[in-house]
Amino acid sequence: MKEDWSRYQVGDGTLLRVRIVVRKVTRSIEIGPQGYPDFQLESMNAVSAIVPDRLKRAPSTEPFDPKKDLGEEMKFEPLEERWQEYHTTDGFKLLVKPVVMKVWRYLKYNPFGEPIYNLNIQSLVNSEKLPSPVAQELSQQ
Repeated sequence: MKEDWSRYQVGDGTLLRVRIVVRKVTRSIEIGPQGYPDFQLESMNAVSAIVPDRLKRAPSTEPFDPKKDLGEEMKFEPLEERWQEYHTTDGFKLLVKPVVMKVWRYLKYNPFGEPIYNLNIQSLVNSEKLPSPVAQELSQQ
């Protein structure tokens, strides 16, 4: 297993770290013609922001509501997009990578006085067959 953060630089100077937290992996019983089952992931997004002091304000008194609050779309650039790696006991390696598509900053502030960011994140998922000796070792565990 290898879990690492992808990193994005927002135009306002904030550094965003993004990771897909894989909580459960299930697979189909059937194997397709290329030798792969269908994998389903139960996951959630984890985001942390390292915000410059100049952007901090007093914490907001009203809660953030993504359905009502209007955010400003921010320019950003990927610094590194990392694959996370998980091995199954039946001989497959699952690769998962978050890709940020959009970033919005709101005029509401969290309890630390940092602006609230909302991200549109897509998950890329790929699977590979592990080499046979590794697959055999994992299945014996």
